[in-house]
Amino acid sequence: MRHWDGRAALALLAVLCITGPALADKPDWAGGPGGGHGKPQGGPSYESQGRDSKGRASGGSVSRGEVTIIRDYFVAHPVGTTALPPGIAKKLARGQPLPPGIAKKMAPVDLRQRVPVCMSGWECILAGADMLILDAVHGTIADIVRGVVR
Repeated sequence: MRHWDGRAALALLAVLCITGPALADKPDWAGGPGGGHGKPQGGPSYESQGRDSKGRASGGSVSRGEVTIIRDYFVAHPVGTTALPPGIAKKLARGQPLPPGIAKKMAPVDLRQRVPVCMSGWECILAGADMLILDAVHGTIADIVRGVVR
């Protein structure tokens, strides 16, 4: 009978070694479920964010007046551009990095001099029929003026 007690103890030890890690809690530094992936929850929506006296949100956004200047410029000075491939065009979004495969074609100098956001340290580039306002430091898209380049 003594031989049997040793096997039972050994079997119990093996079961505990195998199931122990599965029953353990995550350490404090491991974060919550999902590992930090997915969309952020809460926070203000884009529409509810405050704007400055020129109608521009902080961080390189283009005001309505600046959009009018940009549209009028390209009506008077058409620039022949090719459309972006659909897969790359889908990846253009505020707060996201510039997708690979887009050549940085700077907006014309005289347009950049007319648009205040382009003179205040932001990069204004043309991508297909859109004008992108880039945060050059972080390499992200601050704003997109869609369908203005002709």
